[in-house]
Amino acid sequence: MKTFEEAFSEKRLGDSKLRLKNVFFKSATYEGMFDQGIPNRKLIDHHVAMAKGEVALTTLSYGAVSANGRTFIDQMYIHDRSLKELKVLAHEVHLAGGKVSIQLTHCGYFSKNKEVKYPLAPSRVFNAYGSLSGILFSRAMSIEDMEMVAHDFAEAAQGVKEAGYDAIEIHMGHGYLLSQFLSPKTNKRKDAYGGSIENRARFPLEVLKKVQAKVGKDFPVLVKLNLSDGFKGGFTLEDCKYVAKELEKNGCTAIVLSGGFTSKTPFYLMRGDIPLGGMIKNGSSMAEKITMALFGPFIVKRYPFTPNFFLDQAKEIREVVRMPLVYLGGVDSKSGIEEILDAGFDFIAMARALIHDSDFLVKLKENQIEKTECNRCNKCVVEMDREGVKCVL
Repeated sequence: MKTFEEAFSEKRLGDSKLRLKNVFFKSATYEGMFDQGIPNRKLIDHHVAMAKGEVALTTLSYGAVSANGRTFIDQMYIHDRSLKELKVLAHEVHLAGGKVSIQLTHCGYFSKNKEVKYPLAPSRVFNAYGSLSGILFSRAMSIEDMEMVAHDFAEAAQGVKEAGYDAIEIHMGHGYLLSQFLSPKTNKRKDAYGGSIENRARFPLEVLKKVQAKVGKDFPVLVKLNLSDGFKGGFTLEDCKYVAKELEKNGCTAIVLSGGFTSKTPFYLMRGDIPLGGMIKNGSSMAEKITMALFGPFIVKRYPFTPNFFLDQAKEIREVVRMPLVYLGGVDSKSGIEEILDAGFDFIAMARALIHDSDFLVKLKENQIEKTECNRCNKCVVEMDREGVKCVL
């Protein structure tokens, strides 16, 4: 049986040259720490705190690869002005003894960015998220659109590599563009990019290859991938097995296993309470507030929290690939960490326990605590859209 102490041994990230001081990642969790889309001091301090708190690799969330890849207009995207601040962040994380990655993504149709009248998606679908902002439908992507987006991913990856980042994470989960291609619920294409899982995975794999070609074989390229979408007719665990094997064949450095579809099952990943009152207050318009107040209890499904809630599904992926896998989901204690290591996972990612206390790992290591005091109220989710993600306890 592997022990908790073994988790703090230095470990190389797959076949890359990147060496990490332990197995712990700060999972990409939307921070909301931006001024008109530009990273601010809060964002730098947030990730520096993670590095000081024994996190080996801290991951910035949602770096849109282009202006039209933003979910909303004030969200960060990768360009010269944001890269200037991102470079400062990377430097300070390194000074604090950590390594840093950034999640690269494109929202697809999940958008209320009024600069984009018809957001891109695999197919034409109704956009409930943007409907109250007048963005009702997506536009099915052409081959030229796909080439452009793949190019944007590659350029963004190169930009953050030059800014000093140690790795990148391509977001293929949670209902954003690449996840929309993978999910049969949102991919209704009749060409080589729709239908079978082989076809639905084609474009996400093309993006991976384009990024790898741009940044070089020695630079770590991770992928965040759903175990399942969490609803009938979506991406399944069997689909995940196929995609995981293809990622392994194509030299992906590691897979961060996750789940849920932001526009349909947002709390499939964030198990626990639904902070509906705060979500209503955060509505960007009166219509949005009223809609959430009236229909929120029926729209947003609650999933009870249990420790290591994705472990049974994740074990099935562990059985079909040998490549590094990052476990994510309900990590809250020493015994839970030992259970994950015993199951053969190479790295462990966490979010809420570290948002509650950036010294969580330090305190575990020094036997000050046995588990997190985070109560899974999920009010930190509400804070993302206020002054930035934080624990309210």
